[in-house]
Amino acid sequence: MKITESTLSLLGNTPLKRLTRVTDGAKANVLVKCEYFNPSGSIKDRMALRMIEEAEKESKLKRGGTIVDQTSGNTGPALSFVGNVKGYNVRLFIPSEWVGSYNPENRIKTMRFFGAEVEGFTNAGYDAILRRLKPGEESAASVIIGMKKCYDLERSEPRAWWANQSCNPNNTLAHRDGTGREILEQTDGRVDACVASIGTGGTLLGIAEALRKEVPDVRMVGLVPEDALITDWVKNHLFDGFFEELGMPRYRFLIETMFDRGLPDEVIKVNDEDARNMANRLCREEGLFCGMSSGANVFAAVQLAKKMREGDNIVTILVDRRDRYFLEYPREHYVI
Repeated sequence: MKITESTLSLLGNTPLKRLTRVTDGAKANVLVKCEYFNPSGSIKDRMALRMIEEAEKESKLKRGGTIVDQTSGNTGPALSFVGNVKGYNVRLFIPSEWVGSYNPENRIKTMRFFGAEVEGFTNAGYDAILRRLKPGEESAASVIIGMKKCYDLERSEPRAWWANQSCNPNNTLAHRDGTGREILEQTDGRVDACVASIGTGGTLLGIAEALRKEVPDVRMVGLVPEDALITDWVKNHLFDGFFEELGMPRYRFLIETMFDRGLPDEVIKVNDEDARNMANRLCREEGLFCGMSSGANVFAAVQLAKKMREGDNIVTILVDRRDRYFLEYPREHYVI
């Protein structure tokens, strides 16, 4: 008999599918890694498991402990799922407001179904930070304020461990040893380009480390939403002064490591409409029930495929499930 004892064993080894109907005559192949098949519904399951298991090995997380982090959507359900299956408490902070039509309620419900305690927060009371932001940088406040809440909780509760997804190297290693290695095996090493949205930077950086070991000239393309340019925020050291202002140590973002290693080869800004339209097409034409980051990834991959040669292989990621965005329909928002 082939019986699975733990849901955690179902994580990873997701299928790679060639797109056949939404590629609009592009000569290169667009191959999608179906990460929304993971148990909690997104690619973030991979990093949640790796970060938690490494924290256990290092005795940072012990029996009766509480896992803490901030999230804008997918990390929360993943930490809730892995953490509660392993018997930990999970406490999460999520912005109650962002930009556009962002509505986190379905993501919050999912976290709570998996057993997490979830606290929404606003930027109220942080006027000193808000005054320093330029138009288009408003969402940066939610990132740093969420980090501050996690930092304070970890310091005040002896058994709390902050996963700190944006700065935790095990985020990257989960994709180097998992996602990237699987892509190499599934394509027999024939990968010419890879497209991935940049949130923490861990997915793109980890996949790149795996792919470039075998395919040194593979092209790595990163995406960001037009209204949340986190790569620009990090590159311009936007957060540096905020750490000092909030009484926190200066944490190093994975995106900084990504930049230090010359990644990505190109950053593309994608708007909500293009991400949404492609997500709709993926559902209707390919039968792939995926969300906004997935739509953005495929939109960019198809544009790249039109410039590449026949027979080239472009791999991209179907990040999460469409039901995360139901309350925003029909104006779903592409969020990091």
